[in-house]
Amino acid sequence: MVPDWETASVDANGTTLQCYRTGNPDGPPAVLLHGFYDNAACWTPLVRDLDSEFDLTLYDARGHGGSDAPDDGYAMEDRVADLAGVVEAFDLDSPYLVGHSMGASTAAWAAATRPGLTRGVVLEDPAGMYNNPDRGPDERAEFVDERVREWAEISAAEHAAEYDHLDSDLADALGRARVQVRPQIREIAREGYPHLADAFPDIDCPALVLRADRETEKRIVDLDMADSLEHGRLVHVPDAGHTILRDEYDAAYAEIRTFLERHERD
Repeated sequence: MVPDWETASVDANGTTLQCYRTGNPDGPPAVLLHGFYDNAACWTPLVRDLDSEFDLTLYDARGHGGSDAPDDGYAMEDRVADLAGVVEAFDLDSPYLVGHSMGASTAAWAAATRPGLTRGVVLEDPAGMYNNPDRGPDERAEFVDERVREWAEISAAEHAAEYDHLDSDLADALGRARVQVRPQIREIAREGYPHLADAFPDIDCPALVLRADRETEKRIVDLDMADSLEHGRLVHVPDAGHTILRDEYDAAYAEIRTFLERHERD
């Protein structure tokens, strides 16, 4: 997938996950958790900027990339257990967790329910900030199932062409991710994302929440939720949509870098 990343298969929580290692083995550990429909390689730009100083572990979530796609095991507690299995498999000492969307929600709930698992979390537009899905569980699952099956009829190169405004390696990764994702991830959509208002009060490690640019009313909701983070900060990134690091990379990276360096000094 990425030539200088080490690859390994890890048995975690009853399934096999495709994992990748790169970076500085003497640096502080960090685990990167990708979003829905993506895979680990979609972190390529951020990896390039962190790998000289951080010991980086990435993995494809179940149903994504090169990982197995069992018929069940897609609830939040399963995804948290998958993450914990990866941390244990590589004997990582309280790594930072950096997640986007689905991965950010997983990181948040891992920090909330497994104290000591992480030294700090970076949550890029996490799923579950609002507790009002527009569709019911079956409708959500059907939508995802249809999309994944339609994508399977299109080549990775054709998918990548839709992202030709991005870094070429990232565009290629996104193209591959779209054809690798399996219909079983419909169960993630069916399960939905638990409301993070219930997780934030139990996160006792440092936390950075990056949010898309939003209207005033939603900004207020976001900031009110973030007030329950004991050691947290929420930043709305100007002009960014849901894929913040793709939309406004420099601004988002500056926030991430500052957060990591500050807490490494502490």
